[in-house]
Amino acid sequence: MVEKMRTISLNAGEKFVSTAMRLKMEGRLEGMKKVAFSMIQENIPDEVILKVTKLTQKELDYLKTLKEFQLDLETV
Repeated sequence: MVEKMRTISLNAGEKFVSTAMRLKMEGRLEGMKKVAFSMIQENIPDEVILKVTKLTQKELDYLKTLKEFQLDLETV
C-alpha cells in the first residue's frame, strides 16, 4: 500500500513540475512577444529581433501583421 501511494505521489509530482515548467515557458514566450512587438514598433530589423527574442519567423510575421492592422498585442 505504501509503495502504491509513493507511485501516485511521484506521478502527481511529475505532473506538477511539468505543468509549472510549461507555464514558465509560456510566460517567457509572452514576454519575448512583447519585446519583439516593441522592437517592431521601433523599426528594428527582423534579423536583430529574431536573434534577441529567439522567436520564429512565423511568430514575428504574426506580430508584424498586428502592427500593420494597428492592433495591440494585448487585444488578441
